[in-house]
Amino acid sequence: MELTNTYTGHKGPIYSLTPGRDGKFLSGSGDGSVVEWNSSGPDEGELIVTVSKAVFSLRLLADKRTLLIGNEIGGLHVIDLERKQEVQLFEVHQKGIFDIAELGDGKIACTGGDGSLSIWNLTADREAPLTLYRQIPIADEKLRQMAVSPDFKLLAITCGDGTVRIVDTEIYNELYTLEIHPKGATCVAYHPTKPVLISGGKDGHLRFWHCGENYRALYVVPAHGGTIYSIAFNAKGNQCATASRDKTIKLWEPNSFDPIGRLERSNHGHTHSVNALLWLGDRLITGSDDRSIRVWA
Repeated sequence: MELTNTYTGHKGPIYSLTPGRDGKFLSGSGDGSVVEWNSSGPDEGELIVTVSKAVFSLRLLADKRTLLIGNEIGGLHVIDLERKQEVQLFEVHQKGIFDIAELGDGKIACTGGDGSLSIWNLTADREAPLTLYRQIPIADEKLRQMAVSPDFKLLAITCGDGTVRIVDTEIYNELYTLEIHPKGATCVAYHPTKPVLISGGKDGHLRFWHCGENYRALYVVPAHGGTIYSIAFNAKGNQCATASRDKTIKLWEPNSFDPIGRLERSNHGHTHSVNALLWLGDRLITGSDDRSIRVWA
Protein backbone atom coordinates (compact mmCIF):
# COMPACT_ATOMS: atom_id res chain seq x y z
CA MET A 1 0.00 0.00 0.00
CA GLU A 2 1.09 3.58 -0.62
CA LEU A 3 0.38 6.80 1.23
CA THR A 4 -2.25 8.91 -0.58
CA ASN A 5 -3.14 11.62 1.96
CA THR A 6 -2.01 12.98 5.31
CA TYR A 7 -4.36 15.00 7.51
CA THR A 8 -3.13 17.25 10.29
CA GLY A 9 -4.91 19.73 12.48
CA HIS A 10 -5.50 17.84 15.70
CA LYS A 11 -3.40 19.14 18.59
CA GLY A 12 -3.30 15.82 20.42
CA PRO A 13 -2.93 12.09 19.70
CA ILE A 14 -5.54 10.38 17.53
CA TYR A 15 -7.28 7.71 19.59
CA SER A 16 -10.35 6.82 17.55
CA LEU A 17 -11.60 6.63 13.96
CA THR A 18 -15.12 5.75 12.80
CA PRO A 19 -17.05 5.87 9.51
CA GLY A 20 -18.91 9.14 8.99
CA ARG A 21 -21.59 10.37 6.63
CA ASP A 22 -21.48 10.24 2.82
CA GLY A 23 -18.21 8.30 2.63
CA LYS A 24 -16.40 10.55 5.10
CA PHE A 25 -14.85 9.53 8.42
CA LEU A 26 -14.60 10.96 11.93
CA SER A 27 -11.55 11.23 14.17
CA GLY A 28 -11.34 11.71 17.93
CA SER A 29 -8.28 13.17 19.62
CA GLY A 30 -6.59 13.81 22.91
CA ASP A 31 -7.29 17.50 22.29
CA GLY A 32 -11.01 16.84 22.87
CA SER A 33 -12.08 17.50 19.29
CA VAL A 34 -14.02 15.39 16.81
CA VAL A 35 -13.37 16.22 13.15
CA GLU A 36 -15.04 14.94 9.97
CA TRP A 37 -12.79 14.30 6.94
CA ASN A 38 -13.14 13.39 3.29
CA SER A 39 -10.85 10.41 2.71
CA SER A 40 -10.74 10.67 -1.09
CA GLY A 41 -8.57 13.78 -1.34
CA PRO A 42 -6.89 16.69 0.44
CA ASP A 43 -9.14 18.08 3.16
CA GLU A 44 -8.78 20.51 6.03
CA GLY A 45 -11.55 18.75 7.96
CA GLU A 46 -14.72 20.06 9.57
CA LEU A 47 -14.83 20.45 13.34
CA ILE A 48 -17.95 18.67 14.57
CA VAL A 49 -17.72 19.14 18.32
CA THR A 50 -15.22 19.73 21.12
CA VAL A 51 -15.54 18.17 24.55
CA SER A 52 -13.59 19.10 27.65
CA LYS A 53 -11.59 15.85 27.90
CA ALA A 54 -9.62 13.58 25.58
CA VAL A 55 -11.76 11.55 23.19
CA PHE A 56 -11.02 7.84 23.63
CA SER A 57 -13.82 6.32 21.52
CA LEU A 58 -16.36 7.21 18.83
CA ARG A 59 -19.40 5.56 17.27
CA LEU A 60 -21.73 7.03 14.66
CA LEU A 61 -24.97 5.08 14.98
CA ALA A 62 -26.86 3.53 12.08
CA ASP A 63 -29.21 6.52 11.85
CA LYS A 64 -26.15 8.59 10.73
CA ARG A 65 -27.39 11.34 13.03
CA THR A 66 -26.41 10.24 16.53
CA LEU A 67 -22.73 10.33 17.46
CA LEU A 68 -21.50 8.77 20.70
CA ILE A 69 -18.24 9.98 22.24
CA GLY A 70 -16.44 8.26 25.11
CA ASN A 71 -13.99 10.47 27.00
CA GLU A 72 -10.95 9.86 29.17
CA ILE A 73 -12.78 10.15 32.53
CA GLY A 74 -15.74 7.93 31.64
CA GLY A 75 -18.19 10.46 30.23
CA LEU A 76 -20.48 9.40 27.38
CA HIS A 77 -21.50 12.33 25.18
CA VAL A 78 -24.51 11.98 22.88
CA ILE A 79 -24.31 14.38 19.92
CA ASP A 80 -27.00 15.24 17.38
CA LEU A 81 -24.83 15.62 14.27
CA GLU A 82 -27.43 17.49 12.24
CA ARG A 83 -27.56 20.20 14.89
CA LYS A 84 -23.96 19.75 16.10
CA GLN A 85 -25.40 19.79 19.59
CA GLU A 86 -24.86 17.68 22.69
CA VAL A 87 -28.23 16.32 23.80
CA GLN A 88 -27.10 14.01 26.63
CA LEU A 89 -24.08 13.45 28.86
CA PHE A 90 -23.78 10.37 31.07
CA GLU A 91 -21.12 9.74 33.71
CA VAL A 92 -21.54 6.10 34.66
CA HIS A 93 -17.95 4.93 34.06
CA GLN A 94 -14.66 5.88 35.68
CA LYS A 95 -11.20 6.11 34.08
CA GLY A 96 -12.38 6.33 30.48
CA ILE A 97 -14.66 4.72 27.91
CA PHE A 98 -12.39 2.76 25.60
CA ASP A 99 -14.86 1.35 23.07
CA ILE A 100 -18.46 1.70 21.93
CA ALA A 101 -20.31 -0.99 19.92
CA GLU A 102 -23.76 -1.49 18.44
CA LEU A 103 -25.16 -4.88 19.45
CA GLY A 104 -28.30 -4.90 17.33
CA ASP A 105 -31.88 -4.92 18.66
CA GLY A 106 -31.48 -1.31 19.75
CA LYS A 107 -28.66 -1.98 22.22
CA ILE A 108 -25.30 -0.21 22.65
CA ALA A 109 -22.32 -1.43 24.71
CA CYS A 110 -19.49 0.62 26.26
CA THR A 111 -16.30 -0.64 27.91
CA GLY A 112 -14.98 1.25 30.92
CA GLY A 113 -11.62 1.78 32.53
CA ASP A 114 -13.38 0.85 35.78
CA GLY A 115 -13.73 -2.77 34.58
CA SER A 116 -17.45 -2.56 33.88
CA LEU A 117 -19.55 -2.99 30.75
CA SER A 118 -22.52 -0.66 30.30
CA ILE A 119 -25.49 -1.59 28.12
CA TRP A 120 -27.78 1.09 26.72
CA ASN A 121 -31.17 1.17 25.02
CA LEU A 122 -31.73 3.33 21.97
CA THR A 123 -34.97 5.31 22.00
CA ALA A 124 -36.93 7.23 19.37
CA ASP A 125 -36.64 10.45 21.39
CA ARG A 126 -34.28 12.78 19.56
CA GLU A 127 -33.68 14.80 22.74
CA ALA A 128 -32.85 11.70 24.81
CA PRO A 129 -31.83 8.87 22.45
CA LEU A 130 -30.06 6.76 25.12
CA THR A 131 -31.16 5.21 28.41
CA LEU A 132 -28.98 3.06 30.66
CA TYR A 133 -30.15 -0.56 30.69
CA ARG A 134 -27.48 -2.32 32.78
CA GLN A 135 -23.97 -1.83 34.12
CA ILE A 136 -22.12 -5.11 34.61
CA PRO A 137 -18.81 -5.61 36.47
CA ILE A 138 -16.54 -7.74 34.28
CA ALA A 139 -12.96 -7.46 35.57
CA ASP A 140 -10.84 -5.71 38.18
CA GLU A 141 -8.76 -4.04 35.46
CA LYS A 142 -9.83 -1.77 32.61
CA LEU A 143 -11.88 -3.06 29.69
CA ARG A 144 -10.50 -2.12 26.28
CA GLN A 145 -11.70 -3.11 22.82
CA MET A 146 -14.76 -5.22 21.96
CA ALA A 147 -15.82 -7.32 18.98
CA VAL A 148 -19.36 -8.41 18.17
CA SER A 149 -19.70 -11.86 16.58
CA PRO A 150 -21.06 -11.96 13.00
CA ASP A 151 -24.42 -13.29 14.25
CA PHE A 152 -24.59 -10.60 16.98
CA LYS A 153 -25.03 -13.28 19.66
CA LEU A 154 -21.65 -12.91 21.39
CA LEU A 155 -19.44 -10.07 22.55
CA ALA A 156 -15.68 -10.50 23.04
CA ILE A 157 -14.14 -8.03 25.50
CA THR A 158 -10.42 -7.44 26.08
CA CYS A 159 -9.34 -6.82 29.66
CA GLY A 160 -6.33 -5.31 31.37
CA ASP A 161 -5.92 -8.46 33.46
CA GLY A 162 -4.81 -10.30 30.31
CA THR A 163 -8.08 -12.05 29.59
CA VAL A 164 -10.65 -11.93 26.83
CA ARG A 165 -14.18 -12.42 28.17
CA ILE A 166 -16.89 -13.84 25.91
CA VAL A 167 -20.42 -12.85 26.96
CA ASP A 168 -23.77 -13.47 25.32
CA THR A 169 -25.73 -10.45 24.13
CA GLU A 170 -29.10 -11.57 25.47
CA ILE A 171 -28.61 -11.76 29.23
CA TYR A 172 -24.86 -10.89 29.30
CA ASN A 173 -23.66 -14.05 31.01
CA GLU A 174 -19.94 -14.71 30.76
CA LEU A 175 -19.55 -17.91 28.72
CA TYR A 176 -15.77 -18.16 28.33
CA THR A 177 -12.71 -16.57 29.90
CA LEU A 178 -9.60 -16.78 27.75
CA GLU A 179 -6.50 -16.19 29.89
CA ILE A 180 -4.04 -15.28 27.25
CA HIS A 181 -2.01 -12.04 27.16
CA PRO A 182 0.09 -11.86 30.36
CA LYS A 183 0.52 -8.07 30.36
CA GLY A 184 -3.00 -7.20 29.25
CA ALA A 185 -5.32 -7.84 26.29
CA THR A 186 -5.96 -4.74 24.19
CA CYS A 187 -7.76 -5.52 20.92
CA VAL A 188 -9.91 -8.21 19.35
CA ALA A 189 -11.68 -9.08 16.09
CA TYR A 190 -13.83 -11.88 14.74
CA HIS A 191 -12.55 -13.22 11.43
CA PRO A 192 -15.08 -12.25 8.73
CA THR A 193 -15.12 -15.63 6.94
CA LYS A 194 -13.90 -18.19 9.49
CA PRO A 195 -15.08 -19.27 12.97
CA VAL A 196 -11.99 -17.67 14.49
CA LEU A 197 -11.43 -14.96 17.09
CA ILE A 198 -8.17 -12.99 16.98
CA SER A 199 -6.82 -11.12 19.99
CA GLY A 200 -3.87 -8.78 20.48
CA GLY A 201 -2.13 -7.65 23.63
CA LYS A 202 0.64 -5.72 25.29
CA ASP A 203 2.92 -8.68 24.57
CA GLY A 204 2.81 -7.79 20.85
CA HIS A 205 1.34 -11.19 19.98
CA LEU A 206 -1.73 -12.14 17.98
CA ARG A 207 -3.57 -15.17 19.32
CA PHE A 208 -6.14 -17.22 17.43
CA TRP A 209 -9.14 -19.06 18.91
CA HIS A 210 -11.63 -21.51 17.37
CA CYS A 211 -15.11 -20.15 18.07
CA GLY A 212 -16.81 -23.39 17.04
CA GLU A 213 -14.79 -25.47 19.51
CA ASN A 214 -15.35 -23.62 22.78
CA TYR A 215 -12.69 -21.05 21.87
CA ARG A 216 -9.92 -23.61 21.70
CA ALA A 217 -6.48 -22.03 21.32
CA LEU A 218 -5.14 -22.44 17.79
CA TYR A 219 -1.80 -20.65 17.43
CA VAL A 220 0.19 -17.54 18.28
CA VAL A 221 1.88 -15.05 15.94
CA PRO A 222 4.61 -12.71 17.32
CA ALA A 223 3.33 -9.73 15.36
CA HIS A 224 4.76 -6.51 16.80
CA GLY A 225 7.49 -5.18 19.04
CA GLY A 226 4.99 -3.41 21.31
CA THR A 227 1.35 -3.28 22.34
CA ILE A 228 -1.13 -4.02 19.55
CA TYR A 229 -3.91 -1.43 19.63
CA SER A 230 -6.10 -2.48 16.71
CA ILE A 231 -6.96 -5.40 14.41
CA ALA A 232 -9.07 -4.43 11.41
CA PHE A 233 -10.49 -6.28 8.40
CA ASN A 234 -11.93 -4.50 5.40
CA ALA A 235 -15.59 -5.06 4.49
CA LYS A 236 -14.78 -7.71 1.87
CA GLY A 237 -12.68 -9.65 4.36
CA ASN A 238 -9.76 -9.86 1.94
CA GLN A 239 -7.46 -7.40 3.71
CA CYS A 240 -6.34 -7.15 7.33
CA ALA A 241 -4.15 -4.70 9.22
CA THR A 242 -2.81 -4.33 12.75
CA ALA A 243 -1.54 -1.20 14.51
CA SER A 244 0.98 -1.01 17.31
CA ARG A 245 2.80 1.11 19.81
CA ASP A 246 5.97 0.11 17.94
CA LYS A 247 4.98 2.84 15.39
CA THR A 248 4.16 0.35 12.61
CA ILE A 249 1.13 -0.93 10.75
CA LYS A 250 1.37 -4.48 9.46
CA LEU A 251 -0.66 -6.00 6.65
CA TRP A 252 -1.64 -9.67 6.73
CA GLU A 253 -2.94 -12.25 4.29
CA PRO A 254 -6.32 -12.84 5.97
CA ASN A 255 -6.48 -16.63 5.54
CA SER A 256 -2.94 -17.75 6.35
CA PHE A 257 -2.06 -14.63 8.36
CA ASP A 258 1.31 -14.46 6.68
CA PRO A 259 2.74 -10.91 6.80
CA ILE A 260 2.50 -9.19 3.40
CA GLY A 261 3.35 -5.57 4.15
CA ARG A 262 4.69 -3.11 6.68
CA LEU A 263 3.95 0.61 6.86
CA GLU A 264 6.53 2.51 8.89
CA ARG A 265 8.49 5.73 9.01
CA SER A 266 10.80 4.72 6.17
CA ASN A 267 7.85 4.50 3.74
CA HIS A 268 6.01 7.63 4.90
CA GLY A 269 4.44 5.99 7.95
CA HIS A 270 3.85 7.37 11.42
CA THR A 271 6.61 8.57 13.72
CA HIS A 272 4.89 7.60 16.99
CA SER A 273 2.51 4.94 18.33
CA VAL A 274 -0.30 3.96 15.92
CA ASN A 275 -3.54 3.80 17.90
CA ALA A 276 -6.45 3.47 15.48
CA LEU A 277 -7.33 1.80 12.17
CA LEU A 278 -10.32 2.14 9.86
CA TRP A 279 -11.03 0.62 6.45
CA LEU A 280 -13.19 2.59 4.01
CA GLY A 281 -13.50 0.33 0.99
CA ASP A 282 -9.94 -0.56 0.03
CA ARG A 283 -8.49 2.55 1.70
CA LEU A 284 -6.84 2.12 5.10
CA ILE A 285 -6.98 5.08 7.48
CA THR A 286 -4.58 5.25 10.43
CA GLY A 287 -4.32 7.53 13.46
CA SER A 288 -1.30 8.09 15.67
CA ASP A 289 0.27 9.76 18.68
CA ASP A 290 2.10 11.93 16.13
CA ARG A 291 -1.23 13.85 15.77
CA SER A 292 -1.62 12.89 12.12
CA ILE A 293 -4.10 10.78 10.18
CA ARG A 294 -2.85 8.96 7.10
CA VAL A 295 -4.73 7.33 4.23
CA TRP A 296 -3.25 4.37 2.36
CA ALA A 297 -4.37 2.65 -0.84
